[in-house]
Amino acid sequence: MRLPAALVASLILVAACPLPGMGQEPGISQEPGMGQEPVRLTLDEAVTRALGQNPAYQQTLRELELSALDRRELWLNLLPQPQVDLLTTSMAWNRQRVAEGFFGEVTEREDPGTIHTSRTQQRLGLFVTVDLAEFFQFRGIDETARIREAGATVQGRELKARVASAFLEVQERTQALELEEELLEVARENRDLARRLYALARRDRIDLVSMELEVAEQEDALERSRTELESARLALRTLMGDPDLGDFQVEPEPLRPLEPEGLDEEALVRRGREVSPRIVQAEAQRRASAGALSRNRARWLPTLTFSAGTTRQGFVQGSDAFFDLRPDAGWDRAVSLSVRFPDLGLYLNRRTEQRRGEVDLRNREDALLEARAEVEREVRTLVRELQGAARTLRTQERRTALAEEQVELAREAYRLGRLSYLELREAQARAAESRRQALSARYSVERGRRELEALLDESLSDPRVSLQAPADPGDGS
Repeated sequence: MRLPAALVASLILVAACPLPGMGQEPGISQEPGMGQEPVRLTLDEAVTRALGQNPAYQQTLRELELSALDRRELWLNLLPQPQVDLLTTSMAWNRQRVAEGFFGEVTEREDPGTIHTSRTQQRLGLFVTVDLAEFFQFRGIDETARIREAGATVQGRELKARVASAFLEVQERTQALELEEELLEVARENRDLARRLYALARRDRIDLVSMELEVAEQEDALERSRTELESARLALRTLMGDPDLGDFQVEPEPLRPLEPEGLDEEALVRRGREVSPRIVQAEAQRRASAGALSRNRARWLPTLTFSAGTTRQGFVQGSDAFFDLRPDAGWDRAVSLSVRFPDLGLYLNRRTEQRRGEVDLRNREDALLEARAEVEREVRTLVRELQGAARTLRTQERRTALAEEQVELAREAYRLGRLSYLELREAQARAAESRRQALSARYSVERGRRELEALLDESLSDPRVSLQAPADPGDGS
């Protein structure tokens, strides 16, 4: 009996497609999202994610909303407060056991009586209390808002700088991993060379064993580099704070050339003082302290209270006025205005508070000077470190080129038998270390540049900003 061709093809297709779970070790399941391409993350995207998802920065941004709430609360305190009593009613029984005689003497009544009364009252009123000192609180709210905004700016810039540093760390670790992989391939080529020479009886067994040991050591260095890369990625992921971000790889950021020797240090210092949010924050704190001192003096201003209302009530013997929604009595109207001055007995206490405010103001002024000096120190330090890193980079690049040439010559000499294994290994180790240091120096220059740009809030390569040192007039002669 022959099966139809369509049925045979279906059976073959089912046999070729493994069922879910087949081919896996016991207890191992496919992870969700496995097989998906990792996200290619640029520096701008990383900064955007951090500014929108970082928990600490989001808390700071939410605190900016408190200024509007404080202002609204202060306005509510100044608004008129209406008072409406639609119905206030009561009923009372008063049992009298004593009476007053003709000459005012108090005598006991032979027949104690009970007096039953009821009362109903309705009231409409409007009260306005104006503390003249509260008008100065609006200035304090504005100053507090400026302090919060400056603090958010400081934290935002620091977050951008930290994300950029972490991003460059991942990029450097990625290139370091590629370098270690390349060095591992070189070590394996040396091992293969030693095997061929050993097979030709031109080298001893110790050279072959040493080459195998070198390969094992390079494999260990490769694993360390891979672990450092994963740690750098984890640090960048933590800074971004995006829970929906899966596996990612960084898009390499170009390393821009820079000649820090030509930077105008004084222009950089002036620029740093102009745009530093820490100086803005210190200035806002100084102004807030001065404003608090003025508001403390304003506490001696009086408080005005204005009230206007109308009332009607009914009071009768019996229970006719109880829950009477329309008492027969007419409406009584009243208007009052009162002025209340602060208690002069608090003079010594407020004088002490005034002295404390003056001390705080002087401290804020010193803090402002300290912030300016700190920004100047940071700018000058970053410029000098950047210049030193640039000189180190030039030295390392020249050293790397010489070490690479030395390795090529040493390999050829080892192949011809004119060089020992220890001399070859020393040359290779020197070249590998030179390449590692050159990579580190290259990223040190880029980190220094970005730290300085973050402090200045301006790109050093921006043609609109003159941050280069003026040329010497004698150079053109």
